[in-house]
Amino acid sequence: MENMHKYVLNYFNIQGKAEVARLLFRCKGVEFEDNLISYQDWPSLRNNHARFPLGELPTLEIDGHVVCQSGVINVYLAELFGLNGANASERLVINQVCETLNDFWNDYARVYRNNTLDSEQKKQAYAEILTNEATKLKFFFIESLLIRNNEGHGYFVGDSITLGDLVFFHITGVVNESFLNDYPLLTELNNRVRHSAELKPYLDSRTHPPLP
Repeated sequence: MENMHKYVLNYFNIQGKAEVARLLFRCKGVEFEDNLISYQDWPSLRNNHARFPLGELPTLEIDGHVVCQSGVINVYLAELFGLNGANASERLVINQVCETLNDFWNDYARVYRNNTLDSEQKKQAYAEILTNEATKLKFFFIESLLIRNNEGHGYFVGDSITLGDLVFFHITGVVNESFLNDYPLLTELNNRVRHSAELKPYLDSRTHPPLP
């Protein structure tokens, strides 16, 4: 049983790259230690390559064994908890959702990390990303995948939350889910995840910000 193991998730006190893993744990009610590392402490910890082999966060410790790379952690937990589709065809949909959203996030993150832009310029650049044709193409595509299952009134695959739904919920929430107004079925999905019995208590009490 997966809940017989001791899990320690190491990350900063933000949502960032560890939040999907947190959502996966919460979704299945599996206990884990959410080890929140302060930005002040991280420089003195990152050279401990036994605990942080790549000098990066997040990492997941499973009974003391260290796993690196947020995407790998997410897929492993989704597989372990039965949240990564029932077969190869369902995983094909989930993977397309996750990869498309990762591409979208990378566009957004490039602006976030661009220190040559002031806050107003960043605001304008974000607005441009959220309304440009490339982004519209991505989200119409994601919506088309949703429509294939239950005419878009459920989840990306099956009849319950999977990794694809959680990655979608997380990334659109970090950016600003109001831009989903142009995609009513995706807005519905966002609300479905937000108010799910498994996640609502956690999301109602969540205080850590999306980004630093």
